Amino acid sequence: MKDFHTGLLGCAALSLSACSSAPETFQARSGYPPDPWVKGYANPDDCLGGEALAARNIPLPDYPKAALKRGNQGWVIIKLDVRSDGAVSNVRTERSVPENVFEKNTEKTVKTWSFAPPKSGELQNCRILFRYRWGVVSLA
Repeated sequence: MKDFHTGLLGCAALSLSACSSAPETFQARSGYPPDPWVKGYANPDDCLGGEALAARNIPLPDYPKAALKRGNQGWVIIKLDVRSDGAVSNVRTERSVPENVFEKNTEKTVKTWSFAPPKSGELQNCRILFRYRWGVVSLA
C-alpha cells in the first residue's frame, strides 16, 4: 500500500508541475531592422520632439503578445499633433517595419499621452520612433 501512495503522490506532483508555466522568454526569430533616419521623413516645419515636447504622461505600449510569441522585432514611426492644452490628437503611423505588427498597439497607447501645453500653441506632425526589440519597447 505504501508503494501505491508513493506512486500516487509522484503522479500528482507531475500533474501539478505541468500546470505551472514559466514566464515566456523572448526568442528572436527575426532580426531587428535598422532604425530609420526620422529627420529624413520630416518637413522643415514639423515638430521633431526634443525641447518642444515636455512629457506629462507617456506610458510605453506593451509588446504585443502575438509578436512576442512569434519573435518579431521592429520599429514604428508615429506622427501626432499636440493641442494647445497638451492633449494628443491626429495620431497615425507614418511607417513601420514589419508592417501590420506593432502599429495598432502603438497608436492606441499614444492616444493616451499628454504633454505640458506647448509654448508655441499647437505642435503639428511630431514624429516619435518606437523600437520593439528583444521583447522590450523603447523610445528612440
